[in-house]
Amino acid sequence: MKRWIGLAAIPLLAGCQTMPFGGDPAFRDHDTDGDNVISRQEANTSPRLGKHFARIDTNGSGGIDPREYAAAMTYIAGIDFKRVDINDDGVISRSEARAMPASLKEAFARVDTDGDDNVSPAEYRAATVNLLEGLDFATLDRDGDGVIGTDEAHRVPELRASFGRIDTDNDGLISKKEFAASQR
Repeated sequence: MKRWIGLAAIPLLAGCQTMPFGGDPAFRDHDTDGDNVISRQEANTSPRLGKHFARIDTNGSGGIDPREYAAAMTYIAGIDFKRVDINDDGVISRSEARAMPASLKEAFARVDTDGDDNVSPAEYRAATVNLLEGLDFATLDRDGDGVIGTDEAHRVPELRASFGRIDTDNDGLISKKEFAASQR
């Protein structure tokens, strides 16, 4: 049975920035030993990354590789997987993603961490993690000017990596409104 999802039923998925795998400065901040894998111990230095470690480690290797980290940083809206898997085969194909009126089609390659041209439930769940959840705007706005600049965002790797996606008006600053939108 085919299911069509109306535009109003799907929250817009976050826009994506492309960054070469392993080249993300936020990934390198977490990968303190430089082995190109974020271990559980390294992840636990960030409360958000540590909390979602198992969900982000989609291949169950015991570490987060650059592709898994990039998928988690993509942060797509949490639409029920079964609603996106139109043909009920247990994976989201590229054509199913293209049928969505939101950005999953643009984020598909980042979310497909194993490169098999399908998004598994585990890959999909990892991409719905919001690593910015629980951050406090006032604490991040260290100079108290009512916006978060790149220098302030630099202190939190996940915020630095998501800066361009959150700064929706592209003014080089994150306003309270833009920050609040990233928390949802």
